[in-house]
Amino acid sequence: MNNNALTAMTGGITRIHNAPITEITGSPAPQKRPPLAAPTPSVTVSLSEDVLGENSKAQQITEKFEETVRERYASDQTLKTSEENKQAENQSLLEMAPLSLPTKADVIAFEQLFNDELAKAGVDTSIPIKLNITGEGEVKVSNEHPDKEKIEALFKENTDLQQGFVKTETYGTLQKLYQLHQQWQQKIEGGASEEAANNWLINTTKSTLASSQVSFQNGKVSHSFSGGNAYS
Repeated sequence: MNNNALTAMTGGITRIHNAPITEITGSPAPQKRPPLAAPTPSVTVSLSEDVLGENSKAQQITEKFEETVRERYASDQTLKTSEENKQAENQSLLEMAPLSLPTKADVIAFEQLFNDELAKAGVDTSIPIKLNITGEGEVKVSNEHPDKEKIEALFKENTDLQQGFVKTETYGTLQKLYQLHQQWQQKIEGGASEEAANNWLINTTKSTLASSQVSFQNGKVSHSFSGGNAYS
């Protein structure tokens, strides 16, 4: 995991590690299309002593957040491995070469590229386009858009567009995860036991992320969940 990118995603609230966190990686599988290039976002940040304090609130949230992210993607990979024989000809977009955590800049780049491709295809962007990723790694339009098939074809034909969507979806998901971890910390500070707070976090994370929805309208991306928007 790219610690600088994590810092940018969490608004500067993170800590310095002596060793890099394990990156989100996937196991290669037989491909129908060429592998996508791994994103390499990089930013420079400076952290205050308050944020870097050994027992600070920010440090506790960040440590728990990092633990959840590792567990989430490790779980995803275990599931993919168990189903590998069933999906030998399909490669999930989350199984590409090692991924560094995306940034807001990746979201903006996807917006620009998607706008260009939609304009070339003659798609009306004033009508909302709701997107999600299937278990097979295909980007699908989940609402009744008149150009649904045309939009889905754009993602099949353009690997840069596919990868841009994955970065955008991942960015929004991690933003929402961090918000949930802030609420987790508030529960502990309010007197809840760590066990109760952890159980709440696990259950809420599952139900919230299950409703993840990326929308595109009038040239802008928004990412919504059952618990509200991660960004807009």
